[in-house]
Amino acid sequence: MSKQNLDIEEFEDKKTKAGKRYTRFKTDDGWMSCFDQKSCEELKNHEGETVSCEIAEANGFKNIRKYLGVLSDDGEDGDDDAEEVKKPSHEPVKSNFNDFPISMKVSYAKDLIIAGKTPEDAVKVVKDLIEGFTPQAPKVIRNFRKEIVKYLQTSDAGGVMEADLTIALEATKEEIDLSVKMLLDEGICFEPTAGKIRFLG
Repeated sequence: MSKQNLDIEEFEDKKTKAGKRYTRFKTDDGWMSCFDQKSCEELKNHEGETVSCEIAEANGFKNIRKYLGVLSDDGEDGDDDAEEVKKPSHEPVKSNFNDFPISMKVSYAKDLIIAGKTPEDAVKVVKDLIEGFTPQAPKVIRNFRKEIVKYLQTSDAGGVMEADLTIALEATKEEIDLSVKMLLDEGICFEPTAGKIRFLG
């Protein structure tokens, strides 16, 4: 096979005895057949122009194997440049779920509902996806040991429920649980009943 520039003068659609479609093109180098339908359609669009093609020759006959592009005024294959621009980049595509419009998130939730999820579950799945793609700040757990001791010293001698400490000290349950565990381990406080803490003093 070789690459050759051809002037497309005219064409005619034909069929083989087996019913296979092909097109014959009259060129400045004689008649040539093309069996590649995509190339045929491209070549038909360039009647009267000079194109670049991949040619196969056998038994004295030349066939057009593939359309490569139309030649520009300077004799260069203009479509080659166009193809060069269209080549996909090998750079990894970076995507963030939060970049998607809200309509896509709603659409995804609807798809989940149609698939059998409850509306609440569908919303939760979408929220989890959003959070999963959102950069999270490092989690900071504050130590409330001193505040708990001070609060217990000024409270009822019977002790205080851990849930009440969370509200009174404006702390999270995790922060109170961790601080209480440290106080219990150090022997500063004890639990008279489950969930209740009392100052040992």
